Amino acid sequence: MDEIGTDSWDRLPSLPIPLDILFDVVQHLPLQSILALRQTSKSFYAITRLRSLWALLLRTLVQEQNIPIPCFDGKSLDCLSASELEQLTRHALVLRSNWTNPDPDAKREVDFYKPTEPDSRIIFMQFLPGRGNRWLISVTMTAQPKKFVIQCWDVAVLQPVCIAELTHMEGPYGGVVINDDPSSPAIMAMQSAQTEILAIDFEEEDPESAFVPLSAIDGIREIHLLSGNTLVTRRPETGGEVSIWDINDQPREKIQLVNPSLLQNDRCQAMHLRDDYMVIVRQQSIEFYSTTPRPNIIATPGAPISYPLAQYNFQWRTETVNMSEQVSWHAARSHRPSPINVVVRFGSIYPWPVNILHHFVLTPNPAYVSGRETSLYNLPYLTQPTPMQTIGSPVRLFAPSSVALGRYGTALWLDSHTEDWVGPSDCGQRLAGRMLMAAGEPTSQHGSHASMVFRVRDNDLWNKIAIDEESGRIAVGYVNGSITLFEYS
Repeated sequence: MDEIGTDSWDRLPSLPIPLDILFDVVQHLPLQSILALRQTSKSFYAITRLRSLWALLLRTLVQEQNIPIPCFDGKSLDCLSASELEQLTRHALVLRSNWTNPDPDAKREVDFYKPTEPDSRIIFMQFLPGRGNRWLISVTMTAQPKKFVIQCWDVAVLQPVCIAELTHMEGPYGGVVINDDPSSPAIMAMQSAQTEILAIDFEEEDPESAFVPLSAIDGIREIHLLSGNTLVTRRPETGGEVSIWDINDQPREKIQLVNPSLLQNDRCQAMHLRDDYMVIVRQQSIEFYSTTPRPNIIATPGAPISYPLAQYNFQWRTETVNMSEQVSWHAARSHRPSPINVVVRFGSIYPWPVNILHHFVLTPNPAYVSGRETSLYNLPYLTQPTPMQTIGSPVRLFAPSSVALGRYGTALWLDSHTEDWVGPSDCGQRLAGRMLMAAGEPTSQHGSHASMVFRVRDNDLWNKIAIDEESGRIAVGYVNGSITLFEYS
């Protein structure tokens, strides 16, 4: 229908204004008003079937608002028809409306994976980015006998099924990290007596053969981040340096990041790697590094060493830190760094953390020149994080808690605030969330509360959460090893 020229629409008596001006008006209407307009006349019916209109609406109502598009998975918009663009737009807005509702309605809830061994618990969960938004990685720890079971689940089917399983029983176990680049064959890294890089054969019929080793690095280290062919680790000793590795066929250490300051606590809480720079959040500091290798000033064996370009120190020690680059349509179009959301729960002098979540933003530096080498005089972000809001999130002594942060601004957490639903109690959990405000915008919502409450229960069996905003899924892990999947699309 787009083949019909604009001039022919202008000559219709039922359209007193040009089509381009009508488009300018329609893009500011709610979706339901546009669909209602379709029913008023044949002309409006035809107009609201135009591919050019739905391409405009998808961009202005969804993409420019940084709303995820379900079932999109990186497809090219140029090859989609008008009805396909309309379906994507409607699906995205319906999901966002339900997702941000104070009481989101789960369209599907399914329990799966109940381990037979006693003393089993979920210690890690994360959805694989991209790849059709259908895979969930979980790690279950069993106390007797001591073992760790790593599994990949297909959650897009009616009853989630395990398609890959790896059991680790011998030697040390230092956790796993998931590759944030969906185009890389390396799915994850696992730390045992060595650092193993693993792929998954999604077509393999035997789950125990589906994890495929790609490469390994000898030695024990902390693994923190995997992005494409780059692995970031830390030497476990106090004061241990952070190392950046190229994990291609022959893994090699490209550069070491060293902070000579004696005042900072060296434990790494979160990391962000982009282009030629890296941001590291430790227990009481945020550090900015250049990751461009240069010869050491004093010739020493080993990889080149990089020192912090800038550093910010928190007033208090952090207990947990979650950091995620915010999807920003405007930043991507202008080739600028996107804001980074940082959600912190600070520690205290007592054996329990503070009952408040603090939301900070690492704001892009307006003086940063993209394409120019990162340096002290060309930092991608302002050194001092901007405090945006605080969120009440009480946690009882020894009660499980967990936080997950999505790329589209969803903060999700487990806490003990259940009095508003089940009354005063010494147990109970809340699965709550909040859409973080657009980075860089002023806010007066200090001391605010959760804006979405997904579920409340009267016991303390939940201990881990994972979030996939693009598919509208939340996974919750239990202290008994079970998993529950909630779908909101």
